[in-house]
Amino acid sequence: MSPPRTALFCLLTSGLLLALNSAAHGQTSQRWFQIELSIFSNESLGDRDEEMWNTERSELSYASPLRRLDEPGDLLVTDSMIAEAISETAEFEELTTKEATIELSDEALAAADMAERLRAALAAGPQPPRAQGEFRFFDLLRDPYIQLSPQDSDFQQTNRAIERSSEHRLLFHGLWRESLADPNEAIPIYVHGGLKYGDQHELQGSITLRFNDNRDRIVLDSDLWLTEYSAIADLEAEWVLPPVPEAMLTPLDAIGAGESGLAMSINRVFHMQQSREMRSTEFYYIDHPAMGIVILVEPYEVPPLPISDFDFEDAN
Repeated sequence: MSPPRTALFCLLTSGLLLALNSAAHGQTSQRWFQIELSIFSNESLGDRDEEMWNTERSELSYASPLRRLDEPGDLLVTDSMIAEAISETAEFEELTTKEATIELSDEALAAADMAERLRAALAAGPQPPRAQGEFRFFDLLRDPYIQLSPQDSDFQQTNRAIERSSEHRLLFHGLWRESLADPNEAIPIYVHGGLKYGDQHELQGSITLRFNDNRDRIVLDSDLWLTEYSAIADLEAEWVLPPVPEAMLTPLDAIGAGESGLAMSINRVFHMQQSREMRSTEFYYIDHPAMGIVILVEPYEVPPLPISDFDFEDAN
């Protein structure tokens, strides 16, 4: 590991102020854990040039099956909210692109652009539901794969250290709970982050948390790619990114899908395929020339369902 990245690891570790519980947990058929993970870029050209990156060595594809973390905010996006957003920005409809660029602030332009996307989405008609069964609210204490609030994060110091660094950018932060599975039962989690170019983000791919064969270690499998975009095309290589699976797109993601925007070409793609065995309650830093992962996995005890105080006998 090069000295700059060693220094980064020390910085991240010192920024993570946690009281880790080291009590041993027995082997059970279902063992729940809380996972917190941040993925960041390494902007150092020297580190990125350590290896040769070419299309022949980068076979990119999404795992199947694949799932995404559920966002509590997904339940709050309603047709009335979309209509209200359109109404609030209707005054910008008659402005040309040139006039808007001169007269409006960046915030106003972004609002007008979002309104146009929402209008296009409504014109396309209703979308098929993504989940089967009846509607229900998330149970943040007992449901797996729910993106928890940043207020519950133990990585606030760590993420701030990344964001303050001129050599790194925070691309993805996840905080969720799940019951870890055996290797043949684990389902990869869809990951994306960074800037968006058309249908793609800078960071794409998946991560998988599972037990090892002996069920005495937790394993993180990462299959991620970080795309470096440029206004000038790479004439020596033709990079092709796999399309994002439709089931991974939220309604808001679908609104902006297919937009051309500023024509950008792929300069390089940095592929990260690594597996790391870990112990719970220990902080890990996974290194790569173009990106890095910091992760902490802690045992989690699912609380029992509350018992109702309602007396059914008195009700009869």
